[in-house]
Amino acid sequence: MTEKKRITDRALREAFGGTGDFVVRNVDVGRWRLRVYFIDGLTSGGDISDFVVKPLSKVLEGARVGELLERAVNGAVYNAVAEPASDLDAAISKLLNGFTLVLFPGESTALAFETKTTVDRGPSEPSVENTVKGAKDAFTENMRINTSLLRRHMRSASLRFTQCVAGKRTQTNISVAWVEGVTGKELVDRTVERLEKLELESLATPAAVEESITGSRRTAFPLLQYTERTDRFITALLDGRIGILVDGLPMGYLAPVDLGRLMTSPEDLSRDYVSASAIRVIRYGALLVSLLLPALYVAMAAFHQEMIPTKLLLAIIESKESVPFPTILEVLGLLLAFEILQEAGLQLPQSIGQTVSIIGGLVVGTAAVEAKLISPAPLIVVSVAGICGFALPGRDFADAIRIWRLLLAILASVGGLFGLSAGFLLLTGHLAGLRSYGVPYLSPFSAATGGGAVLRKRLEHQRREAA
Repeated sequence: MTEKKRITDRALREAFGGTGDFVVRNVDVGRWRLRVYFIDGLTSGGDISDFVVKPLSKVLEGARVGELLERAVNGAVYNAVAEPASDLDAAISKLLNGFTLVLFPGESTALAFETKTTVDRGPSEPSVENTVKGAKDAFTENMRINTSLLRRHMRSASLRFTQCVAGKRTQTNISVAWVEGVTGKELVDRTVERLEKLELESLATPAAVEESITGSRRTAFPLLQYTERTDRFITALLDGRIGILVDGLPMGYLAPVDLGRLMTSPEDLSRDYVSASAIRVIRYGALLVSLLLPALYVAMAAFHQEMIPTKLLLAIIESKESVPFPTILEVLGLLLAFEILQEAGLQLPQSIGQTVSIIGGLVVGTAAVEAKLISPAPLIVVSVAGICGFALPGRDFADAIRIWRLLLAILASVGGLFGLSAGFLLLTGHLAGLRSYGVPYLSPFSAATGGGAVLRKRLEHQRREAA
């Protein structure tokens, strides 16, 4: 067991190594000299002066050394939060979280006063999950602002937040959100235990958070769902799922996740059930078209031409008379070009990215067809598949579909429909083997349906049997 280090002026100075934003100030109170420590930028200078230094100078004057800490703790210093720090690690943690630390002479315990700065980005409209109806507030990088936004959407004492810290270097604050009486306690305990056992240097990126919570996985499909919408987050909590908020990331994570939830859009919650059901059916159709259409075209055009209607086959043959490349290379090349074009649009500023998309999609594509480098049919097939991929709600899920679309096209170019069928069966088996917190990934299509409500009933049944 690691021995706790005592708080001293020298230990605090050595811990921060003379960094420029670590400020130390001496405050004389009667015959005693107090030392005040804070991190410039994380704290408010006005609050330190009004709610720490001024009360200490006035109220504690004339007190004996043994009374200084006791009187400060009991309210002589009018600050909303005054918490003792009994060891060096606790003192450093308070300083890094926007507290002002006061070290009293002759005492082994320092006192931390909350003086956090109020410079934060306020809630704004969602930039990705836009809807016509519904709330317009999105998560920010400040976890406390995010928890307050959730409280405004759900004014109930049953909303719980369990906080822990992860990352040896970053010391990232994480909150696990859940609803008492709705979410299974085993699900919460499992998540908190996994977070507390993390031994990472840093937890500052979304990929680090997802891999740490779900563990190492050999799949491109997401095992956590993320959202930037507070109303969607609350709706998921009320369905029995757990939420995870990470300080510094403007999003919330939800678990467990399955195919049905990944194919649900925030706009579905604002529609009537008839319209939402119809749009969801179209969305599943877009999923199949985006995944299978390029591979199906390659298989039929290169191996099974007898399956293509005669007029369509003649049109394809006529358009390929002057094209020097086979159909397989056309489709694979266009798929790769589409991925490169999409990645280029993401890396550039928004205005330039839109220009690149227009130039690459229209000008270059049209010029390539007119120059007889590619035929029109593969260009249309890849374009339709790409547009259908944009109809998928989750970006992580859409990225996984893009990877498998290319793999299926390669298998179809090798074995025709037999290769496509083998690849599709491989994908189905892969998805059937995935679990998110014990919930089958193919829910609600699998026999063992998952989801928050079903998981909660299963846990309640296990508790009744144990009793």
